[in-house]
Amino acid sequence: MNNPDAPDVLAVVPLPSPQERRRREIMLARLMLVAIDIVLAGEPLGLETARDLFREVRHCYPELVDELWREP
Repeated sequence: MNNPDAPDVLAVVPLPSPQERRRREIMLARLMLVAIDIVLAGEPLGLETARDLFREVRHCYPELVDELWREP
């Protein structure tokens, strides 16, 4: 049945290459190490540092921005 109101494919999302996924994983792990180091050192994370960390996560995973800020 070929109904234009109910297409079989609703959207196509390009997936990152294996090299790109690996690069993102490494960047995220480094970012997590920075955050963990700050917390374990007993230093306050602070608003500006938290903003920087979130900015880096958005840079690594831009597709998360749509998921996180989408209204339910």
